[in-house]
Amino acid sequence: MDTAAGANQERYLSTLQKLLQIPAANLKTALTHAANAVSEALGADKVDAFLYDDTRDSLVAMGTSTQPLSNLQKKLGLDVLPLSNGGRVVWVYRTGEKYRVGDSLKDPEELRGVREGLGIRAQIGVVLEVATQRRGMLMVASLKPDFFTDADAVFVETAARWVGMVAHRSELVENIERHAVEQGRKTVAEELITVLAHDLRNYVSPVVMRLYLLRHRAESERRAADIDDINVSLRGLARLNALVANLLDVARLDEGMFQIDLQPVDLVAMVKEAAAVLSTPENQILVETSDAVIVAADAARMRQCLDNVFTNAINHSPKNAPVSVFISRASKDGQTWGVVQVVDEGPGIPEELLPHIFDRFVTGRKDNNGLGLGLYLAKRIAAAHNGDLEADRFPGKGARFTIRIPLFE
Repeated sequence: MDTAAGANQERYLSTLQKLLQIPAANLKTALTHAANAVSEALGADKVDAFLYDDTRDSLVAMGTSTQPLSNLQKKLGLDVLPLSNGGRVVWVYRTGEKYRVGDSLKDPEELRGVREGLGIRAQIGVVLEVATQRRGMLMVASLKPDFFTDADAVFVETAARWVGMVAHRSELVENIERHAVEQGRKTVAEELITVLAHDLRNYVSPVVMRLYLLRHRAESERRAADIDDINVSLRGLARLNALVANLLDVARLDEGMFQIDLQPVDLVAMVKEAAAVLSTPENQILVETSDAVIVAADAARMRQCLDNVFTNAINHSPKNAPVSVFISRASKDGQTWGVVQVVDEGPGIPEELLPHIFDRFVTGRKDNNGLGLGLYLAKRIAAAHNGDLEADRFPGKGARFTIRIPLFE
C-alpha cells in the first residue's frame, strides 16, 4: 500500500470513528459534530449540512462547522437559502449531482454572497440522504482555490452517507423522546380524568335524587313549569352521568377489569330497542333486517356499544336526515358473524382522521363537544366480544360503521 492510499484509509477510519462517537443528541447538535469531523478530515474552512425545510421552501444549514467562516455565513443570512434564489447548494439538492469547483469566482451560477461575501473559492457539494430519502446536501468549502483533490471528492461522497446515518439516528432519538413526553402527559391527564370521574359521580348522584324528589313534589302540586325545568335538568345530568360512565369504563379497560359475560342475545331486538330510544324528531334511526340474528354477547355492554355508535351517527347527521341501520349475517375468515352497519348522511370522515377515529380523546365534531370516548369504547367493547368495529366512507353518503359480533352457536 502506497503512502497516499494509506493516508486516505487512515482519514476514512478516523472520520468514521468520530462520527460513530457522536452522542445521540438533537439533530442540530449531531449534524454540527458531523460537520466538524468532516472539516477536520479535509482541512476545510467550512462544512455545512443543509436540510430542506418545506415550511420555508428553503435549505437550512442545520449543521455547520464551528469556524469563523460559519459565523460570517450566519451574519450574511446565507445559512438559509430559498430554493427560488438558486445557487450551487440548491442545484445539488435539486439535481442530486455532485458539484466540484476549484474557483467559485469563475462560476456565474454560484450566489454572489458565497463568492464575494464569504470569499469561498474551492467547493465540493454532494446530496445528503437520510433513510434513503434526499433531504438536503453537504457542502465543503475552502478559501483557497483548487484546494480539494479527486480523493477529497470521493471522500466527501462517502462521508455524506455517514452523515446521513447520523442524522437518521438523531431523528429517531428525537421522535422517541417526543413520544415519551407526550405519553407521559397523556398518562397524567388520564389519571386526573379518572379521579375526576369518581368524584363527579359522588357529587352527581345526590343531586339527581334531590331533583327526583322535587319533581314528585311539583307533580303533586301540579306546577307544570317547575316540572319542565326539572326534567331539563335531569336530562342534562343524565348526559353527564353517561360521560362519567364512559370515563370509568376507560379506566376499567386500562386496568383489565372490564368484564364480559357472554350469553345468547337477540341482536335484532336490541338494535330496534336502541334505535327507538335514541331516535329524535330531527334524526330517525331506520332499521332494516330480514332474519333473526342471535349473537354471543354481554347484553349490557353490547347495548353500550350500539348506543355509542348510534349517538355518534346522530351527532354527525344534518337536520332531518335519517340514520340507516342494516342487520345481517356474514361469513369471514372462517367465522360467522352478526353484522350491524350504521350509515349516516353527514360530511363523512376526513381522510386524515380515519386512521385515528377510534383513538382515545379523538373527536371529529366541529363544535368540539365531547371527549372523544364513545367510539373508542365501542371499538374496545366489540374487541372484547372477539368481534370488531370498523369505519369507512359510505359511497354517496357520509360515514359507515360496521360492527361484527360472533354468532351464538
